[in-house]
Amino acid sequence: MSDPIRINRRWVLGATLVGAGSAACGNVAQGEGGIDVRDYGAKGDGIADDAAAFQRAIDTAAKQGGGVVTFGPGTYLMRYRASDDGDGGSAITLRSGVTLQGTDRDRCIIRVADRQHGPGTYARTIASKGEIARAALRSFTIDGNRAGQGQFKDDFGGGAVLLGWKGRCVEITVEDLVVRNAVGQGIMLQGSIENVSRRLRIANNRVEGTAFIGIQCSQFDGVSITGNRVLNCYDNGIDIYGDDTKGHSTVATSRNATITDNEIRGCSIGVFLETVADSVTARNIISGCRIAGVRVNRIHGEPRNLTIAENQISATPIGVAIGGDTGGVMVRDNRIEGFKVAGVEFSYNVSRITVTANRFRPATAETPIILGKPTIENANPAEQLAHIRVSGNRIPAGHAQSSQFVNRYKRTVDIMVGEFSTLPRS
Repeated sequence: MSDPIRINRRWVLGATLVGAGSAACGNVAQGEGGIDVRDYGAKGDGIADDAAAFQRAIDTAAKQGGGVVTFGPGTYLMRYRASDDGDGGSAITLRSGVTLQGTDRDRCIIRVADRQHGPGTYARTIASKGEIARAALRSFTIDGNRAGQGQFKDDFGGGAVLLGWKGRCVEITVEDLVVRNAVGQGIMLQGSIENVSRRLRIANNRVEGTAFIGIQCSQFDGVSITGNRVLNCYDNGIDIYGDDTKGHSTVATSRNATITDNEIRGCSIGVFLETVADSVTARNIISGCRIAGVRVNRIHGEPRNLTIAENQISATPIGVAIGGDTGGVMVRDNRIEGFKVAGVEFSYNVSRITVTANRFRPATAETPIILGKPTIENANPAEQLAHIRVSGNRIPAGHAQSSQFVNRYKRTVDIMVGEFSTLPRS
């Protein structure tokens, strides 16, 4: 597996550009002027239902071949209706070629009305129908109003922004939004196993207090998730997924992601990499997550050619957790501090991992730095740890030697662990 090389703050693996996104994403939305939702009846007074006015403006722009739909400061109340895609409810359907853009991120507020969620509701504030291409969302706030949804405030279905359901996303940009208190996901871009999304960019957003995942992408080839702040979401902060749930292929269906320069705090797992390939997670600041800073997981598709580098991970039980056989994962040059379970943990038939040049500061001198922990210690057949390289890592002086590499696997193949050097006193 090639190491990543930083070139003008973009990462490549070998000679292949990985998910850097395209400057062209949403370019149709960059022009001046545009359609103002107030001209289509929107009030922005927090009382009137403005969903229909937004939809009329978006549909007009789409019929004209695309363009910018703008809205100024105000609170635009949204009530759900039967969604255009035939599933659940939504307030707004974004169309191909259209950008929805506020003039002031913090004062242009789309707010979900009270009591819009019911039993099993698959509700989305901003949705799409089938494939959506060359569209963007920019510079406004979505207030999901979880408290106003009563007993349904912690439901997982739907979300604030969910594009690509029953289709895919092509050249989609979501940037400079505030998404707070959403029932379900904060921002989600989807493709399908047969027809993956391409050229996606999720940048410089603030997502907080969601009932499920903060930012998620599934079934894609090429996504850039950069510069976001994801805070206090119930589940994972940033989650990318690519399993073949139909054919159960060992080949990941999602690839080419860069997850860089994000701040993630107070979520379940900071960055969750599930059955994805050819991706880089780098320079993120992850703190106070309840399970792990970064987790790599395999369902059917093999996580392959992943680099986890130069991240700062603190106050999580596990710094980096890896589960299942992989086609190569590099964990390098990270600063991992304050962990109480392990700096790096291997669980369930883990293989082909390199852990090098990291700086570890555990919670105690007995906390394992590297921990091999099968999910079932006495399983028959036994779980296996294989093809592991650990070298060039630094730990505090006086850390218990017996806790530097703790391996509870009974079946191992090709394990090489070098000496740990001493960190300078902080």
